[in-house]
Amino acid sequence: MANTDKFSVDFFTEALTLHIEKNKDVMTPTQAANSYFHSVVSAIIHDNLNKNFELVRRVRNLDEAYKIVKEKMTKENA
Repeated sequence: MANTDKFSVDFFTEALTLHIEKNKDVMTPTQAANSYFHSVVSAIIHDNLNKNFELVRRVRNLDEAYKIVKEKMTKENA
């Protein structure tokens, strides 16, 4: 069962895939993935979090989701 908690790997994987799909007419999948990644990391960093662990967890989950989607895109283009 997918973990749909906000900032989970599954959450980011779904959101990243959706962002790529929505922008397919104006960006390559890689450009869209990088755009999403940069935007989310920037938002996370600028969030006024007092808990460093939570910030690290969010970035790690986003990074893992990015790798999952990137691997899927690579397989689809092979």
